[in-house]
Amino acid sequence: MDTEQNTIEIDLSGIQQLKSRIVTQISHEFRTPLTSIIGFAAMLEENDQIDERQRTEYAHYIRHEGLRLSKIVGDLIELDALEQGRAHFVFEESEIQKIIYRSIALIIGQAISKSITISKNMPNDAIILKCDPDKISNALYQLLHNAVRFTEPGGSIVVTLGTNDTHVSISVQDTGPGIPAEDIPLLFKRFEKLYRPQEVPHGTGVGLTLVKHIIDQHGGTIHVHSQVGEGTTFTIRIPRTT
Repeated sequence: MDTEQNTIEIDLSGIQQLKSRIVTQISHEFRTPLTSIIGFAAMLEENDQIDERQRTEYAHYIRHEGLRLSKIVGDLIELDALEQGRAHFVFEESEIQKIIYRSIALIIGQAISKSITISKNMPNDAIILKCDPDKISNALYQLLHNAVRFTEPGGSIVVTLGTNDTHVSISVQDTGPGIPAEDIPLLFKRFEKLYRPQEVPHGTGVGLTLVKHIIDQHGGTIHVHSQVGEGTTFTIRIPRTT
């Protein structure tokens, strides 16, 4: 009985520690953009000496931080729905090139702001895949978002689309700092974030977990190839059923 009681206490302690860690991380992620939004809004409201250029700049920061909050909330809601089996998938025959274009359009503004180029390597003929286009677009956006985030200004990202009789593959290759081999197994764990030297970590660490859940629901796989100093490539492979 004592052994069983000790086991229960240990399990409850572990759950409590995980809960505390999650709450702390999410609170931190919300506090930073909220502080920026409140600060810039206060300056706009209280300082009548602000010129038009500063006003536009402050409005830009408020919008950027608001979008960042929206992404955090959206990622958490969707991941929870996926993990609880409540996510709704609509599978239809979709042109993969159009899905890729849509995903790039969502991130291109951030890439341009860092002078990062995004190029595409895709067949001219349309590739049709039975999938949920919105979910696949979200998965690709998450990969592109990470690539832009970790790639230094002036770097590049290449999106490559390939296909054979059984699978469609999409890879996102960046010229970022790369990922140490010991960190790669942590990439798809919920609320795990990789801390790189001199980097202020942000994001809830759910993006890649979200990607994996989406690709799993399509019967596919995701692979990572990375080497420190030489960038990272994420490749998803989805079975063809058409």
